[in-house]
Amino acid sequence: MAVSTIGGLMSRFLRTVVAAATVTVCLAATTSCGSAKSSRPPQPPHSEPLTETDLKSLMPTGKTFQGYVAEPEEPSETASPNADADDPPTPSELLYDSHPACEALLDIRVDHLRHRPVAEARTRIEPQFRRGDAIDFTKFHSLKLFSYSVEEAKAVMTSVEEALPKCHEFFAFKASFSSPDSRFVTGKWSAPKAGDDAVAFTWKTMDIAMEQTIPMTVIRTGGVIAVYSGAVRDDIPQQQHQKIRDYLSGTGG
Repeated sequence: MAVSTIGGLMSRFLRTVVAAATVTVCLAATTSCGSAKSSRPPQPPHSEPLTETDLKSLMPTGKTFQGYVAEPEEPSETASPNADADDPPTPSELLYDSHPACEALLDIRVDHLRHRPVAEARTRIEPQFRRGDAIDFTKFHSLKLFSYSVEEAKAVMTSVEEALPKCHEFFAFKASFSSPDSRFVTGKWSAPKAGDDAVAFTWKTMDIAMEQTIPMTVIRTGGVIAVYSGAVRDDIPQQQHQKIRDYLSGTGG
């Protein structure tokens, strides 16, 4: 009986010694035993509005999103905030009895000529195993980032949200379209829980060859507004906007 008791005490003593030694090694090592994170110098928060260089650093490249390949592209001359001031692009204009609020949808979908961002970046998104050259615009196919001051970005989001109930159908002139007057139809779409605020809708340009209903998702994080064109899985904007949030706060790259 006494021998058994002594054996049990010795066994517990040895386990205690081993555990203490393991803790000592973990504390002394430069890497943790599985729970602590490696140290990283704190970064200062990035001031807003972000620059074009900032936005490009936040853009996905390669196989960033599961099942997709991302390839950055240069903004079109019409959409660029640095377009030639001596020869400005022809603005889109609402026609007939279209509600004035619809200007916000035309602005963010077509050319940003009224709420012009300080900087922008865009990337083309393609399915990883796409066959052929045809683009299915109903599927996720592009991501655009636009930089504003925080207050201006909030104003843009508010204008879009207020326009949607009033703009199920409206008409506008768009210089790049073959028809002098274009009819646009919008519908409901579900926005993911991402960023500081988000809104989504469908967009269809009637009476043109590419008559597809395109889901549009607009999400703001700070002064950065992202526009996802085509149906996008919720995890993609959630991942992208966490990256933006980390960058703004200085906890990211």
